[in-house]
Amino acid sequence: MSKRKKTLKRYYSYPEQPEPLNFPAEPIAHIFSILAIIICLVLVFGNVAVRIIFDPERAAKRELENIAKDYYENYYYDSFTENTPEDELAVALQTYTDYGFPPVYLRQLLLFDNGRHEDSRSYFTGQYFCNTNHTSVTYIPKPPYGKTDYEAVYKYDCEWNNK
Repeated sequence: MSKRKKTLKRYYSYPEQPEPLNFPAEPIAHIFSILAIIICLVLVFGNVAVRIIFDPERAAKRELENIAKDYYENYYYDSFTENTPEDELAVALQTYTDYGFPPVYLRQLLLFDNGRHEDSRSYFTGQYFCNTNHTSVTYIPKPPYGKTDYEAVYKYDCEWNNK
């Protein structure tokens, strides 16, 4: 007997051979993948841009800053200084430079001057809800004590409305 090692041969049968494509598929697949990547990038950056532009929290804070600026510069400062002589104005305002005037609440800001900013209430009652009785602004006058010489300190009591 011969000591030959028996090897098993495997035979694979392919009943039908695929026919080659008549056109090259690689350039089309390459273009398709580039287009898919570009579309995904546009969607991601578009979503980020929309969130930045239409952010309810940012819009509410910006609206509060606008109303607070209008309140101090066109209403509060004028009513505070109308009965104070100019030579005593610096002394009168200097007493408030450390702690500021008493806080003005959002409720008051929306209703001052016959409710001039009443239509801004929608910024604070929608998806981003602000409590009008606790959200406030404290004005701190700064030298030389003009209409625009102040610092506004905001205290927010706001939360996301999940309803």
